[in-house]
Amino acid sequence: MTLHLKPGDAEDGLADYAQPPALRATVKKYSDFVAYPIRLGTETLNSMKAIWTRPKDEVTEEEYREFYKHVSRDWNDPLEHLSIHVEGGLEARALLYIPSKAPFDLWHDGARSGVQLYVRRVFIMDDCKELLPPWLRFVRGVVACDDLSLNVSREILQQNRQIQAIRRHLVRRLLGALKEMKDERPENYRTFWKEFGPVLKEGLLGMDDGQERILELVLAPSSHGTVVPTSLGEYAARMKEGQPGIYYMTGPSVAAVEQSPHLEAVRAKGYEVLFFTDPLDELWLRLPRELDGKPLVSAAKGDVTAGTEDEKKQAEEERREQEEGFKDLLLVLRAKLQDQVKDVRLSSRLTSSAACLVGEEGDLSARVTEMFRRAGQEVPVAKRVLELNPTHPLLPKLQAIVERDRSDPALAEYAELLYGQAILAEGGQLPTRPRSASASRTCSCASCDGRPAAGRCGSASLP
Repeated sequence: MTLHLKPGDAEDGLADYAQPPALRATVKKYSDFVAYPIRLGTETLNSMKAIWTRPKDEVTEEEYREFYKHVSRDWNDPLEHLSIHVEGGLEARALLYIPSKAPFDLWHDGARSGVQLYVRRVFIMDDCKELLPPWLRFVRGVVACDDLSLNVSREILQQNRQIQAIRRHLVRRLLGALKEMKDERPENYRTFWKEFGPVLKEGLLGMDDGQERILELVLAPSSHGTVVPTSLGEYAARMKEGQPGIYYMTGPSVAAVEQSPHLEAVRAKGYEVLFFTDPLDELWLRLPRELDGKPLVSAAKGDVTAGTEDEKKQAEEERREQEEGFKDLLLVLRAKLQDQVKDVRLSSRLTSSAACLVGEEGDLSARVTEMFRRAGQEVPVAKRVLELNPTHPLLPKLQAIVERDRSDPALAEYAELLYGQAILAEGGQLPTRPRSASASRTCSCASCDGRPAAGRCGSASLP
Protein backbone atom coordinates (compact mmCIF):
# COMPACT_ATOMS: atom_id res chain seq x y z
CA MET A 1 0.00 0.00 0.00
CA THR A 2 1.35 3.41 -0.97
CA LEU A 3 0.22 6.39 1.07
CA HIS A 4 0.54 9.85 -0.51
CA LEU A 5 0.84 12.79 1.89
CA LYS A 6 0.27 16.47 1.28
CA PRO A 7 3.22 18.66 2.22
CA GLY A 8 3.00 20.34 5.59
CA ASP A 9 1.65 23.88 5.77
CA ALA A 10 2.09 25.63 9.10
CA GLU A 11 -0.02 28.64 8.06
CA ASP A 12 -3.06 26.44 7.35
CA GLY A 13 -2.41 24.20 10.35
CA LEU A 14 -1.54 21.18 8.18
CA ALA A 15 1.06 19.01 9.92
CA ASP A 16 3.80 17.16 8.05
CA TYR A 17 2.86 13.57 8.81
CA ALA A 18 6.20 12.32 7.48
CA GLN A 19 7.86 13.85 10.54
CA PRO A 20 8.17 11.84 13.80
CA PRO A 21 6.68 14.57 16.08
CA ALA A 22 3.45 14.68 14.05
CA LEU A 23 3.23 10.88 14.02
CA ARG A 24 3.77 10.64 17.76
CA ALA A 25 1.07 13.26 18.45
CA THR A 26 -1.43 11.57 16.13
CA VAL A 27 -0.91 8.11 17.60
CA LYS A 28 -1.05 9.49 21.15
CA LYS A 29 -4.37 11.23 20.46
CA TYR A 30 -6.24 8.60 18.47
CA SER A 31 -4.64 5.22 19.15
CA ASP A 32 -3.02 5.47 22.57
CA PHE A 33 -5.19 2.70 24.02
CA VAL A 34 -5.40 0.14 21.19
CA ALA A 35 -4.40 -3.33 22.39
CA TYR A 36 -1.40 -3.82 20.09
CA PRO A 37 1.82 -1.77 19.94
CA ILE A 38 2.28 0.94 17.31
CA ARG A 39 5.97 1.42 16.67
CA LEU A 40 8.08 4.04 14.95
CA GLY A 41 11.29 2.16 14.37
CA THR A 42 12.05 0.59 17.74
CA GLU A 43 9.98 3.16 19.69
CA THR A 44 6.48 2.15 20.88
CA LEU A 45 4.22 5.20 20.54
CA ASN A 46 1.07 4.08 22.35
CA SER A 47 0.57 3.15 26.00
CA MET A 48 -2.04 0.37 25.42
CA LYS A 49 -3.27 1.05 28.99
CA ALA A 50 -7.04 1.41 28.69
CA ILE A 51 -7.67 1.38 32.44
CA TRP A 52 -11.46 1.47 32.00
CA THR A 53 -11.25 -2.15 30.78
CA ARG A 54 -9.36 -3.37 33.85
CA PRO A 55 -10.99 -4.60 37.09
CA LYS A 56 -11.21 -1.93 39.78
CA ASP A 57 -8.99 -3.84 42.22
CA GLU A 58 -6.20 -3.89 39.63
CA VAL A 59 -6.07 -0.09 39.23
CA THR A 60 -4.43 2.05 41.89
CA GLU A 61 -5.67 5.46 42.98
CA GLU A 62 -2.52 6.96 41.56
CA GLU A 63 -3.30 5.46 38.15
CA TYR A 64 -6.83 6.87 38.32
CA ARG A 65 -5.48 10.33 39.12
CA GLU A 66 -2.88 10.18 36.35
CA PHE A 67 -5.48 9.10 33.82
CA TYR A 68 -7.77 11.95 34.87
CA LYS A 69 -5.03 14.50 34.26
CA HIS A 70 -4.35 12.86 30.89
CA VAL A 71 -7.95 13.10 29.62
CA SER A 72 -8.94 16.38 31.31
CA ARG A 73 -5.73 18.39 31.03
CA ASP A 74 -6.35 19.52 34.59
CA TRP A 75 -3.46 19.85 37.05
CA ASN A 76 -5.70 19.31 40.11
CA ASP A 77 -6.65 15.90 41.45
CA PRO A 78 -10.28 14.87 40.84
CA LEU A 79 -12.81 14.94 43.64
CA GLU A 80 -14.35 11.55 42.80
CA HIS A 81 -14.22 8.92 40.07
CA LEU A 82 -16.85 6.44 38.94
CA SER A 83 -16.44 3.22 36.92
CA ILE A 84 -19.57 2.23 35.00
CA HIS A 85 -20.42 -0.91 33.04
CA VAL A 86 -23.50 -0.70 30.82
CA GLU A 87 -25.05 -4.06 29.93
CA GLY A 88 -28.21 -5.22 28.20
CA GLY A 89 -29.03 -4.50 24.58
CA LEU A 90 -25.56 -3.03 24.20
CA GLU A 91 -22.32 -3.02 26.14
CA ALA A 92 -20.29 0.01 27.09
CA ARG A 93 -17.83 1.02 29.76
CA ALA A 94 -17.17 4.43 31.22
CA LEU A 95 -14.67 5.96 33.58
CA LEU A 96 -16.03 9.33 34.72
CA TYR A 97 -14.51 11.95 37.00
CA ILE A 98 -15.97 14.80 39.05
CA PRO A 99 -13.35 17.58 39.14
CA SER A 100 -12.43 19.37 42.33
CA LYS A 101 -12.21 22.79 40.65
CA ALA A 102 -14.42 24.40 38.04
CA PRO A 103 -12.59 25.31 34.82
CA PHE A 104 -12.29 29.01 34.02
CA ASP A 105 -14.49 28.65 30.92
CA LEU A 106 -17.32 26.71 32.55
CA TRP A 107 -19.84 29.45 31.69
CA HIS A 108 -18.39 30.45 28.31
CA ASP A 109 -20.15 29.67 25.04
CA GLY A 110 -18.26 27.03 23.11
CA ALA A 111 -16.38 25.82 26.19
CA ARG A 112 -15.10 22.27 26.05
CA SER A 113 -17.61 19.93 27.64
CA GLY A 114 -18.73 16.34 27.64
CA VAL A 115 -16.58 13.22 27.71
CA GLN A 116 -14.34 11.46 25.24
CA LEU A 117 -15.84 8.72 23.09
CA TYR A 118 -13.84 5.63 22.13
CA VAL A 119 -14.90 2.82 19.79
CA ARG A 120 -12.79 -0.34 19.96
CA ARG A 121 -10.21 1.69 21.89
CA VAL A 122 -9.89 4.17 19.04
CA PHE A 123 -10.49 7.82 19.90
CA ILE A 124 -13.56 9.18 18.06
CA MET A 125 -14.25 12.62 19.54
CA ASP A 126 -13.09 14.78 22.41
CA ASP A 127 -16.34 16.29 23.69
CA CYS A 128 -19.23 13.98 22.90
CA LYS A 129 -22.11 16.20 24.05
CA GLU A 130 -24.66 13.51 23.15
CA LEU A 131 -23.51 11.33 26.07
CA LEU A 132 -24.39 13.78 28.87
CA PRO A 133 -26.86 16.69 29.23
CA PRO A 134 -25.48 20.25 29.46
CA TRP A 135 -26.10 20.42 33.20
CA LEU A 136 -23.48 17.67 33.67
CA ARG A 137 -20.92 19.33 31.39
CA PHE A 138 -18.38 19.52 34.22
CA VAL A 139 -17.96 15.71 34.19
CA ARG A 140 -14.75 14.45 32.56
CA GLY A 141 -13.67 11.00 31.48
CA VAL A 142 -14.15 8.44 28.72
CA VAL A 143 -16.97 6.29 27.39
CA ALA A 144 -16.05 3.24 25.31
CA CYS A 145 -18.56 1.29 23.21
CA ASP A 146 -17.46 -1.42 20.77
CA ASP A 147 -20.93 -1.75 19.23
CA LEU A 148 -20.64 1.56 17.34
CA SER A 149 -19.03 2.09 13.95
CA LEU A 150 -15.56 3.59 13.79
CA ASN A 151 -16.73 6.21 11.31
CA VAL A 152 -19.66 7.35 13.43
CA SER A 153 -20.48 11.05 13.05
CA ARG A 154 -22.07 13.54 15.42
CA GLU A 155 -25.23 13.55 13.27
CA ILE A 156 -25.49 9.77 13.59
CA LEU A 157 -24.89 9.97 17.36
CA GLN A 158 -27.82 12.38 17.79
CA GLN A 159 -30.21 9.78 16.37
CA ASN A 160 -28.53 6.68 17.78
CA ARG A 161 -30.72 4.76 20.25
CA GLN A 162 -27.70 3.07 21.77
CA ILE A 163 -26.17 6.44 22.61
CA GLN A 164 -29.45 7.57 24.16
CA ALA A 165 -29.56 4.40 26.28
CA ILE A 166 -25.96 4.97 27.42
CA ARG A 167 -26.81 8.59 28.24
CA ARG A 168 -29.75 7.62 30.48
CA HIS A 169 -27.60 5.05 32.28
CA LEU A 170 -24.74 7.53 32.84
CA VAL A 171 -27.07 10.24 34.17
CA ARG A 172 -28.72 7.80 36.57
CA ARG A 173 -25.38 6.56 37.89
CA LEU A 174 -23.92 10.06 38.23
CA LEU A 175 -26.91 11.34 40.20
CA GLY A 176 -26.67 8.26 42.40
CA ALA A 177 -22.96 8.87 42.97
CA LEU A 178 -23.62 12.51 43.91
CA LYS A 179 -26.36 11.44 46.33
CA GLU A 180 -23.96 8.95 47.92
CA MET A 181 -21.29 11.66 48.22
CA LYS A 182 -23.80 14.02 49.85
CA ASP A 183 -24.91 11.42 52.39
CA GLU A 184 -21.58 9.75 53.16
CA ARG A 185 -18.92 12.37 52.38
CA PRO A 186 -20.61 15.72 53.09
CA GLU A 187 -17.35 17.70 53.12
CA ASN A 188 -16.53 16.51 49.60
CA TYR A 189 -20.07 17.26 48.50
CA ARG A 190 -19.97 20.81 49.83
CA THR A 191 -16.77 21.30 47.84
CA PHE A 192 -18.55 19.99 44.75
CA TRP A 193 -21.61 22.17 45.36
CA LYS A 194 -19.54 25.32 45.75
CA GLU A 195 -17.89 24.70 42.37
CA PHE A 196 -20.70 23.13 40.32
CA GLY A 197 -24.00 23.63 42.16
CA PRO A 198 -25.28 26.38 39.83
CA VAL A 199 -24.54 24.18 36.79
CA LEU A 200 -26.35 21.18 38.26
CA LYS A 201 -29.42 23.35 38.94
CA GLU A 202 -29.72 23.96 35.19
CA GLY A 203 -31.20 20.45 35.09
CA LEU A 204 -34.23 21.82 36.95
CA LEU A 205 -35.09 24.15 34.07
CA GLY A 206 -35.75 21.68 31.24
CA MET A 207 -37.84 18.56 30.82
CA ASP A 208 -35.11 16.06 31.69
CA ASP A 209 -36.04 12.99 33.67
CA GLY A 210 -34.95 12.70 37.28
CA GLN A 211 -35.63 16.28 38.34
CA GLU A 212 -36.71 15.11 41.79
CA ARG A 213 -33.32 13.39 42.13
CA ILE A 214 -31.63 16.69 41.25
CA LEU A 215 -33.82 18.47 43.80
CA GLU A 216 -32.53 16.09 46.49
CA LEU A 217 -29.00 17.31 45.72
CA VAL A 218 -29.72 21.05 46.09
CA LEU A 219 -28.00 22.86 48.97
CA ALA A 220 -28.77 26.35 50.25
CA PRO A 221 -28.02 28.49 53.31
CA SER A 222 -31.00 28.97 55.57
CA SER A 223 -32.21 30.80 58.64
CA HIS A 224 -31.11 27.65 60.52
CA GLY A 225 -27.50 28.44 59.57
CA THR A 226 -25.95 30.47 56.76
CA VAL A 227 -22.36 29.19 57.05
CA VAL A 228 -22.96 25.52 56.24
CA PRO A 229 -25.64 25.05 53.55
CA THR A 230 -28.42 22.56 54.12
CA SER A 231 -30.28 20.19 51.81
CA LEU A 232 -34.03 20.16 51.26
CA GLY A 233 -34.18 16.73 52.90
CA GLU A 234 -32.45 18.03 56.03
CA TYR A 235 -34.85 20.98 56.07
CA ALA A 236 -37.84 18.63 55.77
CA ALA A 237 -36.60 16.59 58.74
CA ARG A 238 -36.62 19.77 60.87
CA MET A 239 -40.06 21.01 59.77
CA LYS A 240 -42.53 21.84 62.52
CA GLU A 241 -45.76 19.93 62.85
CA GLY A 242 -48.46 21.46 60.69
CA GLN A 243 -45.99 23.42 58.54
CA PRO A 244 -47.55 23.58 55.05
CA GLY A 245 -44.35 23.45 53.01
CA ILE A 246 -40.67 24.24 52.55
CA TYR A 247 -40.33 28.02 52.75
CA TYR A 248 -37.73 29.85 50.68
CA MET A 249 -36.72 33.36 49.64
CA THR A 250 -34.72 34.52 46.63
CA GLY A 251 -32.56 37.61 46.46
CA PRO A 252 -29.19 39.06 45.43
CA SER A 253 -27.39 37.97 48.61
CA VAL A 254 -27.95 36.17 51.90
CA ALA A 255 -27.53 39.45 53.79
CA ALA A 256 -30.23 41.13 51.69
CA VAL A 257 -32.65 38.21 52.00
CA GLU A 258 -32.18 37.95 55.76
CA GLN A 259 -33.38 41.55 56.15
CA SER A 260 -36.46 41.09 53.98
CA PRO A 261 -39.76 42.03 55.65
CA HIS A 262 -41.39 39.07 53.85
CA LEU A 263 -39.86 36.75 56.44
CA GLU A 264 -41.44 38.34 59.50
CA ALA A 265 -44.59 36.23 59.73
CA VAL A 266 -42.77 33.03 58.76
CA ARG A 267 -40.14 33.61 61.41
CA ALA A 268 -42.79 34.52 63.97
CA LYS A 269 -44.20 31.01 63.52
CA GLY A 270 -40.73 29.53 64.01
CA TYR A 271 -40.44 28.22 60.45
CA GLU A 272 -37.05 27.81 58.81
CA VAL A 273 -36.45 29.61 55.48
CA LEU A 274 -34.04 28.63 52.70
CA PHE A 275 -32.09 31.43 51.01
CA PHE A 276 -31.49 31.13 47.24
CA THR A 277 -29.20 33.79 45.79
CA ASP A 278 -28.07 32.45 42.38
CA PRO A 279 -29.74 34.24 39.42
CA LEU A 280 -30.73 30.79 38.10
CA ASP A 281 -32.78 30.15 41.26
CA GLU A 282 -35.26 32.80 40.19
CA LEU A 283 -36.07 30.71 37.11
CA TRP A 284 -36.31 27.09 38.30
CA LEU A 285 -38.23 28.05 41.43
CA ARG A 286 -40.98 29.60 39.28
CA LEU A 287 -42.09 26.06 38.38
CA PRO A 288 -44.16 24.07 40.88
CA ARG A 289 -41.74 22.08 43.04
CA GLU A 290 -42.15 19.58 45.83
CA LEU A 291 -39.97 17.10 47.67
CA ASP A 292 -41.57 13.98 49.14
CA GLY A 293 -44.98 15.61 48.91
CA LYS A 294 -43.85 18.85 50.58
CA PRO A 295 -44.23 21.86 48.24
CA LEU A 296 -41.67 24.63 48.02
CA VAL A 297 -43.40 27.85 49.06
CA SER A 298 -42.10 31.35 48.39
CA ALA A 299 -42.31 33.64 51.40
CA ALA A 300 -42.54 36.59 48.98
CA LYS A 301 -45.51 35.41 46.91
CA GLY A 302 -49.12 34.49 47.49
CA ASP A 303 -50.55 33.99 50.96
CA VAL A 304 -48.33 32.68 53.76
CA THR A 305 -51.16 32.15 56.22
CA ALA A 306 -50.66 28.79 57.91
CA GLY A 307 -52.02 26.84 60.82
CA THR A 308 -55.12 24.83 61.64
CA GLU A 309 -58.46 25.49 59.98
CA ASP A 310 -59.70 27.25 63.13
CA GLU A 311 -56.60 29.48 63.16
CA LYS A 312 -57.05 30.32 59.49
CA LYS A 313 -60.73 31.13 60.07
CA GLN A 314 -59.91 33.37 63.02
CA ALA A 315 -57.16 35.14 61.04
CA GLU A 316 -59.58 35.71 58.15
CA GLU A 317 -62.17 37.26 60.49
CA GLU A 318 -59.54 39.56 62.00
CA ARG A 319 -58.41 40.62 58.55
CA ARG A 320 -61.97 41.47 57.48
CA GLU A 321 -62.39 43.63 60.58
CA GLN A 322 -59.07 45.38 59.90
CA GLU A 323 -59.97 45.95 56.24
CA GLU A 324 -63.25 47.51 57.31
CA GLY A 325 -61.40 49.82 59.68
CA PHE A 326 -58.89 50.92 57.02
CA LYS A 327 -61.26 50.74 54.05
CA ASP A 328 -61.05 54.43 53.19
CA LEU A 329 -57.27 54.52 53.55
CA LEU A 330 -56.84 51.53 51.21
CA LEU A 331 -59.08 53.18 48.62
CA VAL A 332 -57.03 56.38 48.70
CA LEU A 333 -53.67 54.58 48.49
CA ARG A 334 -54.90 52.45 45.58
CA ALA A 335 -55.83 55.60 43.70
CA LYS A 336 -52.50 57.30 44.47
CA LEU A 337 -50.41 54.24 43.45
CA GLN A 338 -52.52 52.84 40.62
CA ASP A 339 -49.68 53.30 38.11
CA GLN A 340 -47.13 51.50 40.27
CA VAL A 341 -48.94 48.60 41.96
CA LYS A 342 -51.68 46.12 41.17
CA ASP A 343 -53.41 46.50 44.52
CA VAL A 344 -52.98 47.79 48.07
CA ARG A 345 -54.11 45.44 50.80
CA LEU A 346 -53.48 44.51 54.40
CA SER A 347 -50.77 41.95 55.09
CA SER A 348 -50.64 38.73 57.07
CA ARG A 349 -46.87 38.38 56.65
CA LEU A 350 -45.65 41.58 58.37
CA THR A 351 -45.09 41.92 62.10
CA SER A 352 -42.82 44.98 62.42
CA SER A 353 -42.25 46.57 58.98
CA ALA A 354 -44.80 49.01 57.62
CA ALA A 355 -45.03 47.68 54.07
CA CYS A 356 -43.70 45.20 51.54
CA LEU A 357 -44.21 44.35 47.87
CA VAL A 358 -45.64 40.93 47.03
CA GLY A 359 -45.77 39.16 43.68
CA GLU A 360 -48.61 36.89 42.66
CA GLU A 361 -47.92 33.23 41.86
CA GLY A 362 -46.45 32.97 38.36
CA ASP A 363 -45.35 36.61 38.11
CA LEU A 364 -41.80 37.40 37.06
CA SER A 365 -39.81 38.84 39.92
CA ALA A 366 -38.13 42.22 39.58
CA ARG A 367 -34.75 40.46 39.45
CA VAL A 368 -35.78 38.15 36.59
CA THR A 369 -37.29 41.07 34.68
CA GLU A 370 -33.98 42.94 35.00
CA MET A 371 -32.06 39.82 33.85
CA PHE A 372 -34.16 39.61 30.68
CA ARG A 373 -33.73 43.32 29.99
CA ARG A 374 -29.96 43.10 30.31
CA ALA A 375 -30.08 40.23 27.81
CA GLY A 376 -31.86 42.55 25.37
CA GLN A 377 -35.32 41.00 25.76
CA GLU A 378 -38.34 43.18 26.35
CA VAL A 379 -40.68 41.79 28.99
CA PRO A 380 -43.87 43.35 30.32
CA VAL A 381 -43.60 44.85 33.77
CA ALA A 382 -45.70 42.87 36.22
CA LYS A 383 -47.23 45.15 38.81
CA ARG A 384 -47.06 43.81 42.33
CA VAL A 385 -49.23 44.18 45.39
CA LEU A 386 -48.31 46.64 48.15
CA GLU A 387 -49.10 45.01 51.49
CA LEU A 388 -49.47 47.12 54.63
CA ASN A 389 -48.99 46.00 58.20
CA PRO A 390 -52.36 46.58 59.96
CA THR A 391 -50.65 46.61 63.40
CA HIS A 392 -48.09 49.27 62.49
CA PRO A 393 -48.66 52.65 64.24
CA LEU A 394 -48.34 54.44 60.91
CA LEU A 395 -51.68 53.22 59.54
CA PRO A 396 -53.98 54.82 62.16
CA LYS A 397 -52.19 58.14 61.58
CA LEU A 398 -52.73 57.89 57.83
CA GLN A 399 -56.33 56.89 58.42
CA ALA A 400 -56.79 60.03 60.53
CA ILE A 401 -55.57 62.20 57.64
CA VAL A 402 -58.00 60.47 55.27
CA GLU A 403 -60.93 61.01 57.65
CA ARG A 404 -60.01 64.68 58.04
CA ASP A 405 -59.36 65.48 54.37
CA ARG A 406 -59.10 62.94 51.53
CA SER A 407 -57.65 65.58 49.24
CA ASP A 408 -54.72 66.37 51.54
CA PRO A 409 -51.63 66.48 49.23
CA ALA A 410 -49.58 64.80 51.96
CA LEU A 411 -51.35 61.50 51.22
CA ALA A 412 -49.71 61.26 47.79
CA GLU A 413 -46.32 61.87 49.38
CA TYR A 414 -46.83 59.26 52.06
CA ALA A 415 -48.09 56.76 49.47
CA GLU A 416 -44.85 57.23 47.52
CA LEU A 417 -42.89 56.95 50.76
CA LEU A 418 -44.48 53.61 51.64
CA TYR A 419 -43.90 52.31 48.13
CA GLY A 420 -40.27 53.45 48.15
CA GLN A 421 -39.59 51.91 51.56
CA ALA A 422 -41.01 48.60 50.33
CA ILE A 423 -38.66 48.67 47.31
CA LEU A 424 -35.62 49.48 49.44
CA ALA A 425 -36.50 46.79 51.99
CA GLU A 426 -36.12 44.08 49.33
CA GLY A 427 -32.82 45.47 48.03
CA GLY A 428 -34.28 47.23 44.98
CA GLN A 429 -33.58 50.66 43.54
CA LEU A 430 -36.00 53.54 43.65
CA PRO A 431 -37.36 54.66 40.28
CA THR A 432 -36.26 58.08 39.11
CA ARG A 433 -39.18 60.46 39.46
CA PRO A 434 -39.55 64.23 39.12
CA ARG A 435 -39.76 65.99 42.46
CA SER A 436 -43.35 66.91 43.28
CA ALA A 437 -44.44 70.21 44.72
CA SER A 438 -45.51 68.49 47.93
CA ALA A 439 -41.93 67.36 48.50
CA SER A 440 -41.13 70.87 49.77
CA ARG A 441 -43.55 70.52 52.68
CA THR A 442 -41.70 71.18 55.92
CA CYS A 443 -41.93 69.59 59.33
CA SER A 444 -41.44 71.18 62.73
CA CYS A 445 -40.28 68.10 64.61
CA ALA A 446 -36.85 68.10 66.30
CA SER A 447 -35.20 65.87 63.68
CA CYS A 448 -36.41 67.93 60.70
CA ASP A 449 -36.30 71.44 62.25
CA GLY A 450 -38.28 73.09 59.48
CA ARG A 451 -36.65 71.17 56.61
CA PRO A 452 -38.59 69.02 54.09
CA ALA A 453 -39.98 66.06 55.99
CA ALA A 454 -39.81 63.32 53.37
CA GLY A 455 -36.73 61.14 53.80
CA ARG A 456 -35.90 62.44 57.28
CA CYS A 457 -38.39 61.66 59.98
CA GLY A 458 -40.84 60.02 57.53
CA SER A 459 -43.79 58.50 59.29
CA ALA A 460 -42.51 59.50 62.72
CA SER A 461 -43.58 63.13 62.15
CA LEU A 462 -47.08 62.33 60.95
CA PRO A 463 -49.88 64.17 62.76
